[in-house]
Amino acid sequence: MKNANEFLKVYEEIAEECFRKWGYYYPPRTWDEFNSWDYNFFEKYLKDKENGVKKTQSYIHLAENMNYFGFYNLYQNFDFDNLNNVLFQSSRQSLLNKGMLASGTDHCNVLFNTLNSFSCNDFTVINHFFPKELPQSKGKFYTEVSVNLLKVLYYKQKQFGNEAVEKANKFLSKKITAWEKFVVLYFKALIDQNAGEASICLQELCTSYQKMEHSVSKLHNKLAKCFAYEIHGLYRFAMIVDKELFVKIKQPMHHSFSNEFETWQKENNYPRGKLFYKYPVKMDYMNKIFEAELPTVALHKPYANKNNLYKDVDKFIQELTENATKIL
Repeated sequence: MKNANEFLKVYEEIAEECFRKWGYYYPPRTWDEFNSWDYNFFEKYLKDKENGVKKTQSYIHLAENMNYFGFYNLYQNFDFDNLNNVLFQSSRQSLLNKGMLASGTDHCNVLFNTLNSFSCNDFTVINHFFPKELPQSKGKFYTEVSVNLLKVLYYKQKQFGNEAVEKANKFLSKKITAWEKFVVLYFKALIDQNAGEASICLQELCTSYQKMEHSVSKLHNKLAKCFAYEIHGLYRFAMIVDKELFVKIKQPMHHSFSNEFETWQKENNYPRGKLFYKYPVKMDYMNKIFEAELPTVALHKPYANKNNLYKDVDKFIQELTENATKIL
């Protein structure tokens, strides 16, 4: 990986800064530190937690500890199979976490998280987070515009194509960020079957990815920018909607995009990732959350005086809890 050493350096800077401020290292640097963090969290917040929604929410919060540590551990003894698995586990945790948080918008706010899932070929998330039966979004945000186009492509919904493109063009006429612009243009290029335009968009997205705010912390921002797996997800999405077009799209040449990873993906027939780390027996509920069938996102109208549709987060976390409990 091009930026492995940079990732390790920044990660260790974050841990050292935490130690200077608070007297402990976080994020964890060793398996002992990682296990200690999880054990202490379990003893304090989970050990006596009753079954139910609150327990599920707390466990998903616990699983966040693995997200950056998984990459840190991986880069010290690198192989692409484990990269695929770290991507699966970290993307699933972040997607579940986002799915249970109210956003003030509809289901499209998880687009960025689903791109992480696409990077390890976990395309099953589309059916659960962007179900076919949900209506086209209004197109106020780039996420809504993009999901409208994504659904037209994935579900072959040609009847909604003109409407989705019209909303996209209207959005593109506004003052927007480069990231928003080229994500929307990328999906439009896929609809137009324009491999050249799609290739340009991916290259531009690598540049704009470096300018995005990924976190309130400057160090964490540097960490996120070492590897743009969301762009791998966008690139790989083309493969499942139009294989002939996919082979014509040029991979971006950028330090945050791993062409070697894409070569490995092709040589191994694009395998879906699996869990990188399995939790110990006393925390097995976390394993069950990862193994459980994903809930299907629903929309509702919680405000009597508003016609806007919002993501039903209560239904989502309740169904996830039920699905995980079934396989205990």
